[in-house]
Amino acid sequence: MNKCIKSLKVVFVFAICFLAKTNLMAQTPIGKESLLPSNVLPSQEDINGFTQDSSFYLKKNNAKNNRIPPKYPELRKEDVLFTETVWEDIDAREKKNRLFLYAALDDNGNQQFFNILLNILETDTANIKAYSTFDDRFTTTLSHDSLLTIFKGPLVKAYKYDENNKIIDSTFEHTPNEETPSNFDAIHTFRIKAQYIFDNTTSRMHYRIIGIAPIFSVTRPVKDLSGNLMGRDTTYNKPLFWVYYPKLRNHLANYMVYNPNNQTKQVAWSDLLEARYFDSRIVKTSSGNFKDQSLFDTIKDPKKRLEAAEKIKQRIDDYEQDRWVY
Repeated sequence: MNKCIKSLKVVFVFAICFLAKTNLMAQTPIGKESLLPSNVLPSQEDINGFTQDSSFYLKKNNAKNNRIPPKYPELRKEDVLFTETVWEDIDAREKKNRLFLYAALDDNGNQQFFNILLNILETDTANIKAYSTFDDRFTTTLSHDSLLTIFKGPLVKAYKYDENNKIIDSTFEHTPNEETPSNFDAIHTFRIKAQYIFDNTTSRMHYRIIGIAPIFSVTRPVKDLSGNLMGRDTTYNKPLFWVYYPKLRNHLANYMVYNPNNQTKQVAWSDLLEARYFDSRIVKTSSGNFKDQSLFDTIKDPKKRLEAAEKIKQRIDDYEQDRWVY
């Protein structure tokens, strides 16, 4: 009997080790070209002069980078009195949004927000996926090769020639074009898809982020019908990919936002985004949008487009205030 129990224990331990190894292999891509420009070497010594405290939101094992964000308040569908989906753009070049461009190096990589997104995509491939911008409903998953095409250009057949100018070999190489980000510093805009939800039981408006998409500003020279340059360029915004935020927020809770005044008073990226501590402009709304068009499609004048975005924001704020009885 004891021999059987010992044999079962050995089999159980072996199974646990095998599953743990399989899970690790599923999360970490092996033998794949990295999306990030370079890997950051981790510090072998503690670079802080103080002891790291364990916070109330750490898991029981208190492992490093294991913080979890606070749980969302429960919202029952039958208690929802009002909901509206909005799409808004965050321009990191604005003063309040410059935190998104902080690019110092840390043990977990470059702290620029776009690099944080790529780092999460590469380290947790089992749970975090990039979705195509064909739509914003997270319907089509992008493969690793598709992401490489976005950042390094499409695959183009390249030929090798001998001394007699004869083809001896051919390979496919990524060739950048005008829609390929030349460097990650050129990506300074982020589009957020979010829902405003008014809970009838608490008389409170909730803000829930659904997805995040980095945007690259593409500049193209204007040509006439003959293909001649006309001396001016045109610029448009190109979303690169979508990431589903509810699965992303656990990771963003472990990345601290740079505080230029005091590094001991830092908040996590999940807290900053959910508290809306940023400036943004609404570019699309689900209210009264019968053709599912953005403000860029319906309003060409930038000033009038900005006024329309402010009216949408004011209308949502007024709805919450009108529900209160004084």
